[in-house]
Amino acid sequence: VSGGGATESGDQSVTITITDADSAPTVTLSSDVTSVAEDGGTGTVTATLSIATTADVTVELGAAGTATSGTDYTSGVTSTITISAGSLTGTASGASIADDIYEGDETVIVSISSVSGGGATENGTQSLTVTITDAESAPTVNLSSSSASVTEDGSAITLTATLSNKADEAVTVPITTSGTATEGTDYATISDITIAAGATTGTASITPTDDSVSEGIETLVVSLGTLSGADATAGSTSSISLNLVDDDVPNITLTTSAASIAENSSSSLTLTATTSMVATDDIVVTLGAAGTATSGTDYTALPATVTIAAGATTATTSFTPKDDTLYDAASNETAIISITNVAGGNALESGDQSVTLTITDNESAPTVTLTSNVTTVAENGGTGTVTATLSVATYADVTVELGGAGTATSGTDYTSDYTSAITISAGSLTGTASGASIADDI
Repeated sequence: VSGGGATESGDQSVTITITDADSAPTVTLSSDVTSVAEDGGTGTVTATLSIATTADVTVELGAAGTATSGTDYTSGVTSTITISAGSLTGTASGASIADDIYEGDETVIVSISSVSGGGATENGTQSLTVTITDAESAPTVNLSSSSASVTEDGSAITLTATLSNKADEAVTVPITTSGTATEGTDYATISDITIAAGATTGTASITPTDDSVSEGIETLVVSLGTLSGADATAGSTSSISLNLVDDDVPNITLTTSAASIAENSSSSLTLTATTSMVATDDIVVTLGAAGTATSGTDYTALPATVTIAAGATTATTSFTPKDDTLYDAASNETAIISITNVAGGNALESGDQSVTLTITDNESAPTVTLTSNVTTVAENGGTGTVTATLSVATYADVTVELGGAGTATSGTDYTSDYTSAITISAGSLTGTASGASIADDI
């Protein structure tokens, strides 16, 4: 205070408040992209004040979503943004991180976790979503095996399911089976395959079951079921066909219920073809015949084949002799029945199989008797016939040589035909010789 001798009355002061025309600033978030490629994608998050302030504003960012910071994208995008005093914006930048794993499209959700400085606050709830588009396609699954065939009594083979590329989650591969081989009977149940996250393969075993049944070569078709996990789909090899090779070979034998039978028997013999093990297919056994007996004449002709049905062990046929009235050369005849071929069921003849059957003859060796149609003839023009008769027909001609005796003289009193040889043809019972008396005047 100066002039007129004036002084301050104590300490004099007044306070004047200037009311700010501007509201406290609020912060909003924005991004220059809504999606980025996994391979080389970048993006910038901007924090914007509604009005500049006289102090620095610190915006702490947080992240959520299916993408992982430091694995799928750099942490810069979720760092702290500082908006300098007097400025309206601040930024944070980041980039996607490429990998070789299928994850599908993933999201980064950026939000504000806190705001400090300059009296600023978050404008409501701020968040934005950026999608990282995956560079890898969804994987496909293909099947393969360590071998194209497995022997029934052999070791297990390996079934492999392979992904075309890695995935971020496990893929479950159900296995279905078909073919002529039966799961649980011809081979053990095949387990489903799990391909772990980050892996490209998973395996299961195909283990054959050894049995004593002849089944031949069976097929096993292994296919993919309904896949789950990682959006996986079936590849070009979604099923494979394998051969299950049988180690069982049935051996076929031939037997008879008896070695001989009478020609006039009212019964039959039974011929039996037997397999050493059952088969899943019919086994057809072809029969052949030889020997001194004649098929169709001395015995009823046998069928050309007998069939051992699938699942059975034997097949039979009857051997039936035919009775006749003919004396046979050797009294008894033989029929040799053999196996000439075996087909079906992977079966083989056990060596050379045959049975010899004897048909015993019921006729005795024939005897010859003579008869004449006359006991007397007139000297003048008399004739007569001598008949030689067999007790039973025989297999060959029978020659009966005749002789003459008595008071009459052959060639003088009667023709020599009376005493000629008589032939009884094979299969016939009789033969004859005829003659006549010779007249004279003595």
